[in-house]
Amino acid sequence: MVGQRIRYYRKTKGLTQEELAQGICSVSYLSKIEKGDAKSSEEVINLLCEKLGISSEEVDSNEILEMLNEWNMMMVNRRFDEAEEFFETVREKMQHVSEPELILRYELFLARKYIVSNEQDLTHTDEILSKIKELQEQLTQELKFYYNQILSMYYYFKTDYKNALSHLQEAEKLMSVINIEDMERAVVFYQLALCFGQIFRISSVNYYAYKAINIFDKEYNYSRSADCQILLAISNRRVRNYVQAEYHLNQALKYSKTFKDDFTSGVIFHNLGFLASCRNEHQKSIQFLEKSLSFKKDLSDVTKIATIFLMASEYYQLEDYNSSEKWLTQGQKILNEYPHHEYEYHYRILMLKIKKDHDELISYLAKEAVPYFDKQHLLESYATYSELLADLYFEHSQYKKASLYYRVSNNARKNIL
Repeated sequence: MVGQRIRYYRKTKGLTQEELAQGICSVSYLSKIEKGDAKSSEEVINLLCEKLGISSEEVDSNEILEMLNEWNMMMVNRRFDEAEEFFETVREKMQHVSEPELILRYELFLARKYIVSNEQDLTHTDEILSKIKELQEQLTQELKFYYNQILSMYYYFKTDYKNALSHLQEAEKLMSVINIEDMERAVVFYQLALCFGQIFRISSVNYYAYKAINIFDKEYNYSRSADCQILLAISNRRVRNYVQAEYHLNQALKYSKTFKDDFTSGVIFHNLGFLASCRNEHQKSIQFLEKSLSFKKDLSDVTKIATIFLMASEYYQLEDYNSSEKWLTQGQKILNEYPHHEYEYHYRILMLKIKKDHDELISYLAKEAVPYFDKQHLLESYATYSELLADLYFEHSQYKKASLYYRVSNNARKNIL
């Protein structure tokens, strides 16, 4: 164990074996110590640890391990207030720990904390994960699972869904060779459903969402079950199965009665509003969206960007352009503070529609927006805006271009599987 610690700290301090061994022992002897192949001289160990600035004494590993896992499960189970309070105890205890495996576990769970906290900090997450990337060879199978899962969460929030999915699938493979709690398995299944939803793989969303629900229901974790029902609703709405979508949202509402979570309630009513919009029930949609915003009123403004855009869109459909523009202006203020590339395109397109600046709208769609949604593989928006561009070309008697973008739109919708 002490050999692992020496190796870990040597690498983190950027020392070669030659540099650390100099004046203490031979390089070959240090190599054997690090591998655990040598009967270590206490004097040599003390000198190596002194040079690295660490203690040669060890703490109770089992106690620390149990504490770290408890802290992690608080975050997995979304007991974030408890996790934040417990973090102070964890941080204090870790000041006396020098065992690499425990430190790596702590660093991984700290990265998770930075991702899931109210004041999300992806910069510090990136620093931690970059550091761990250089030490991957020292990760156990269990820590490789956490590394891939948390790295996936990081990429997801960076909207890099391809990398997010790749690392999640690696975490899924590792689940078969390690012992983890059922709740952690269910969370991975939910995250897989979430990632597949972002790239419009509807059948995969359904497969993993149902696997997750089976575990969440057994664990009486109805908040998480509601999340899965919302994913299933979105998938069914995307393939225009509106009856099934409404069923899943109502199931989510039933779950939500067993817990108080304004964010989840806001998401449910947002999606009910989106569903009503798809059915051309615009007044009904606005009522749902107002409920969504009422639940979000005490939450971060960033949670309101999509709902405000949809509200502006509904007023546009009702030809109430003044109200539509007011909502867009309100949302744009939030976007200025919390940049979101996707919604910057949505807001710009709707404003151009309100202004009836068709020439600028055609140029913006053809040169910037449609290529962006294609590149990001956001098929629903890619199809919608390609069809809008086709309609505009048709109105301007540019039938060849119109035909091209109608085909693009139809092909995109066919790829929503």
